[in-house]
Amino acid sequence: MKILLDELTGERVQIVPMEKSHIQGLYDIGNNGNIWIHLPKIMQTPNDMESFVEEALENKKSGKEFPFVIILRESDKIIGTTRFLEISNKNNSLEIGWTWLTPTVWGSQINTECKYLLLKYCFESMEVIRVQFKTDEKNVRSQKAIERIGGVKEGILRNHMIRKDGSFRNSVFYSIIESDWASVKQKLEGILEQGSQKSFT
Repeated sequence: MKILLDELTGERVQIVPMEKSHIQGLYDIGNNGNIWIHLPKIMQTPNDMESFVEEALENKKSGKEFPFVIILRESDKIIGTTRFLEISNKNNSLEIGWTWLTPTVWGSQINTECKYLLLKYCFESMEVIRVQFKTDEKNVRSQKAIERIGGVKEGILRNHMIRKDGSFRNSVFYSIIESDWASVKQKLEGILEQGSQKSFT
């Protein structure tokens, strides 16, 4: 399953492949503790972000992942990151995850547009049959965001991971499959269109 992607461009955002040159920009907007509450890592120093990016790029080399940086078009500034992971050529499927955004865009339509662009590429260019999402059972914000874009809740894996504080994490799994895409696409385009109309009134 080849990922031939230079960039994805929407009305608000541009999604580009992650590079080492993005380390400082990601650290500048990612050193906020609220971002990392439910994620396995924490960013306290520029070295932490350097390790985060280098690990992602190593996984890209091995074909395990494909990391992206999210740029706000109106300012040309980095506002977050996301990636494809659990890439399965055999099963023609992948996961969208490791998504985090600067809190300044929380509650906006940025995440919705990012997911729309990524899902459209997955189903219409890569022709995958399944895109999955997973999140910490305690991360209600993430669960609501996934459900809002049309993710179907499949279940909970108990003691799926060990959190960085040593506690056991139950993970909630969601998916969108190829037969869902037409209705999910219509829903997302409707949400984004409403948002565009509001921004001009």
